[in-house]
Amino acid sequence: EGVRIVDHAEIFADPSVLPVFNSQAIEAQLHRIPGLSDRYLVLNDDTFFRRPATPSTFFHANGIIRLPFSPAQIGLGRPRAEEAAPSSAGKNVRALLEADFGRFIASKFKHVPHPQIRAVAEELEERYAEEVRATTASRFRAPDNINFATALHHHYALFTGRAVPGAFRLRYIDVTAPTAPERLAELEADRSVDTFCLNDVDTNEENAARVDALVRGFLERMFPFPSPWEQS
Repeated sequence: EGVRIVDHAEIFADPSVLPVFNSQAIEAQLHRIPGLSDRYLVLNDDTFFRRPATPSTFFHANGIIRLPFSPAQIGLGRPRAEEAAPSSAGKNVRALLEADFGRFIASKFKHVPHPQIRAVAEELEERYAEEVRATTASRFRAPDNINFATALHHHYALFTGRAVPGAFRLRYIDVTAPTAPERLAELEADRSVDTFCLNDVDTNEENAARVDALVRGFLERMFPFPSPWEQS
C-alpha cells in the first residue's frame, strides 16, 4: 500500500469552480475520493500520530463513530465577516440542524484525526445540496460557508444514531505560545498520547524563524527516519 496524491479535479462535483484555496470547500468533497473506504479519517496538516493507532481508537466495533467533542463552544449570534472562518461556518451548520432537528448545537471538536462515514457524507451532500455547492464554489473562506467534515458531519451522525461521544488521548500545542518549548519537551517524553496537534495560531514575521526552528527540531527528533514515500 502506498500514498496516492488526489487531484482536486478528481473529486469536485463541479470542477469548473477550481482552483479553490478553501479548506472548508475541499473537506466537503473528500468523501468523493475514488475507492475510499466507508470508514475513514480526515486529518489537518498540523495533526500527527504519536504512536500506532487502531480503528477502535476512532470507531466502535459496530462502526459507530467516537466523537471528539471539545469544551470550546461555537459563538452566539449571526456569522460575521470579522470573526474566524470556522466560527461562522459552525454557526451556519447550527442553523441548518436546528431547522431540521430542533436541536441547538454548541460544541466544537478537538484537533484530532476526524472519523468519518462516507454514507453520512453522501447523505449530507444530497440533503444540503445548495449549501454544499455554495461552499465548494467558494474559492476562499467566506462567512456563508459551512463546516462539512466536522460540525455538520459529526452532529448529523450523532442525531441519526451513527455516532456517540468518545474519549481521546491527545495533546494540543500552540507553537507560538511562550510555553511551547516546555510543552514540546513534555510531549517528546510522553508516549501515552495517540495524536497531537501543533497549531500555528498567529505567528508574526518577527517570530517566524524562531517558531520554524523550534518545530523543525522537534519533528526531526520525533520522526528521525523518513517514510518510503518522502522525497529527500
